[in-house]
Amino acid sequence: MKGDHAAMAPWLECHDKTIPARQHIALLLDLLSSRGVNMHYVLRHTGIFYDDLIAQDLQVSPVQFSRLISNVAKLGQFPELSFLFGQQLIPSVFPTTSHILIHAPTVNTLMNNIALYSESYFPLSKLTTQFDDSGVYVFVEDPYGIEASLSSRERITYFRWLTEYVFTSVISLVNWRADTKLPWSVMVDWLCPQWQEHYHMYWGKVNFNQPMIALHLPKQYLDVTFKDSSSTLYKVARKITPIPSCGLLSHIRNVFRQNLVQVPSLNELSEMMLMSPATLKRRLKAHHHTYRSLLGEVNQQHALYLQQIKQWDDHQIAQEMQFFDVSNYRRAIRRWKTS
Repeated sequence: MKGDHAAMAPWLECHDKTIPARQHIALLLDLLSSRGVNMHYVLRHTGIFYDDLIAQDLQVSPVQFSRLISNVAKLGQFPELSFLFGQQLIPSVFPTTSHILIHAPTVNTLMNNIALYSESYFPLSKLTTQFDDSGVYVFVEDPYGIEASLSSRERITYFRWLTEYVFTSVISLVNWRADTKLPWSVMVDWLCPQWQEHYHMYWGKVNFNQPMIALHLPKQYLDVTFKDSSSTLYKVARKITPIPSCGLLSHIRNVFRQNLVQVPSLNELSEMMLMSPATLKRRLKAHHHTYRSLLGEVNQQHALYLQQIKQWDDHQIAQEMQFFDVSNYRRAIRRWKTS
């Protein structure tokens, strides 16, 4: 964001330097250093220098952080690294924003806060939650379109590494607060890798090669209360901890989701975002998306949720999403996949 836009808009863009390097990057580099990994190798093409990390309160952009993650994800000899990173991340590296999590009174509240403040804890992943009769589902999406900028091979390893550390962080945090190992289940869209024991150790039940990615906790555990939480510290934390801005693409996805029945046109969306349609197109292109591709993605995600989680058939989904008939819905599915 530039100029007045930086002070006004409730979103961030991929080159905005807003990620404190002393949090995520410092921990990650320590884990790598303990394994004898060359720092110059993992920092190449990132524009991040180790001496700057030590000498100043460095902030980096999502693009820079994603290049670091992409470099690390290629280190196949350390399949446990993403899980360890996620396990150690919260609350240890967030001294100023951890109270919003460690003093949340119940699992339900904690899960809501993890999603609400997810951009603070997971700068490259926007978390959304869906509560239903079975419990809570957590979904992860790319707020900056970085995944779409990668080659097919790089995309798989990059997004897998991100998901591994994010889901591990959520699971380990809630288990720690509950002081027990809760019955989590996970579905992912990649094939089972050779290091499947790490998934079972850190996650629990995992189903590979699924149509979508989701983390689930059964409903009966959402009302579990935490004995060591402080209601006063929690109230203070809620008061002083601002809700972070989300990435540009996540902001637009939220607009679409809030208006699924009558989605705003490109012109209407640009007017809502206080910019011209041409500017919005240009910014979407810089994030490797178009208006049509982003809308198709949101619709496809909603249809997958209804199909895979709610177990609805095509007729029910077509009616819910207000298609004229099932044939139109099925044509839309094919269109969403190619947009």
